[in-house]
Formats: sequence, structure tokens, C-alpha cells
Amino acid sequence: MVSAHSCPVGNLGAKDTGGMSVYIRELAHELGKQGHLVDVYTRAHDPKDRQIYELGQNARLIHLEAGEVEDIQKLAVYPYLPDFVCNLENFRKHNDLQYDLIFSHYWLSGQVGKYLQQRWNVPHTMMFHTLGAVKNAIGIGEAEPELRIETERDLTRDCHHIIAPT
Repeated sequence: MVSAHSCPVGNLGAKDTGGMSVYIRELAHELGKQGHLVDVYTRAHDPKDRQIYELGQNARLIHLEAGEVEDIQKLAVYPYLPDFVCNLENFRKHNDLQYDLIFSHYWLSGQVGKYLQQRWNVPHTMMFHTLGAVKNAIGIGEAEPELRIETERDLTRDCHHIIAPT
């Protein structure tokens, strides 16, 4: 799984740590209990965090450096996605890991998943959690950038599966 901008073990209620983080953490935990091996990759955001956290049987969280090791705004993660991909690939190769599926959460992670699906030749499942175009249509909060809208549009064409639970 990929959650580039939001850490599933971050402090709930902090900026960008909420329902999606809980969903990812609990899904990884439950899939692990069912016998699946699950790695969740996220951007390192606190220098005190360990690189690897156990999320339960067969499930772990892996922090990767991409930009400064601190909390940053979601959109500020975008320029660091190539570093994130590079460090994910280095970790995977160093640990001789192979994956059967990529499950990306949110559009930023979708960009990572899109690259990896091509490189690894495995299916890419996408869960947007929210869509920028819908948020803009409703008009709540700040307008989402065109970069997000275009990226989400591209991801809907390029990924293999989309999960829309609500």
C-alpha cells in the first residue's frame, strides 16, 4: 500500500491524519491477520520515528525519506514523489521484496502507484478517498489545484481498479 502524504500511525486529529489513516492502518492489520503480507509505505515526517513499524501479524509500516523529514502541506509532497519512488524501489530491492498488487490511497500516492504498476507489471488499485473535482463543485474550503484534478483524471484511466466505498 502507498500513503505518501499521511502516516497511518500519525497522531489522529493532526493535520492530514484522520479517517484515511485509520482505514489504511486497520485494513493492513486485518489483511495481515488473514495471512497476506502487507507493507504500507509513507513519507518520513518525524526524525524520531523508526523506519519500520509493525502494524500486526504480517503487516508493517515503512517510512521513506522524501524531502525534509517533517510535516509539510499535502501539495508540498508532490515535488518529492520521485524521491519517494526511488527510496521505495531501493528498499524493495535491498530487502528482495516482490509485490502482487499496489494499493494507492489519495491522488499523491496514486502517482507513485502509477509509476510502480508500469515498472513491476502488477495491478494498481486506487482509492481516492476524496476527489478534487467534487470538492470544488461543492465549494467547501479552498479550491483544489488543477494539478490534482488532472492527476485524478489520468489515474482513473491508468489504474486497474478503483474502490469507492461511499
